[in-house]
Amino acid sequence: MLSSLRRLLRLSGFTTLDSREKKVLLGGLLFVGAFLLVQLLVMPFVEARSALEQSILRREAELSDMKRLRQEYLALKEEEGGIEAGVDRRQPDFSLFTFLDRQAEKSRVKRQISSMKPSRSEGEGNLAEVMVEVNLQQVGLAGLVDFLLLLESSEKVVFVRRITIQGRDSGLLDVTLQVVTFTRKG
Repeated sequence: MLSSLRRLLRLSGFTTLDSREKKVLLGGLLFVGAFLLVQLLVMPFVEARSALEQSILRREAELSDMKRLRQEYLALKEEEGGIEAGVDRRQPDFSLFTFLDRQAEKSRVKRQISSMKPSRSEGEGNLAEVMVEVNLQQVGLAGLVDFLLLLESSEKVVFVRRITIQGRDSGLLDVTLQVVTFTRKG
């Protein structure tokens, strides 16, 4: 093998070069060899490691999001249990429509009710959502506040989902309320 290497060097003209040229040529070959070593072995390793670190960071962020979502889910399940317990505690013949009518009468805004539109939506689980949209015309601020105070009831599991208020020049208000409760399905 050594003899074939000498023969190759002689044929290539390496042996005819002076010492300085041989050093420059060997230095160039070493540089090209080192460059190829870095490009073919070291760089792919560094890039793979960087990609792995980025993947780990993404997975950690996903895990953090999953933990946060789990906590939110557990809180909602606990709240749902509280809502179910509230639905079970109230009278079996409870009607949101009747409840709203009574509260409007107590707060003396019944005459300002222009319409009450009930709706029901079946969701997942044991509960169905019951909603009534109440439109009040030309109601005073004090009457509206009294009505709202009487509406919201954790005992009866009744809450206002949305309220829209429009003022009039006379100082009276036009109000649209979405009042929601839950009932057992079936």
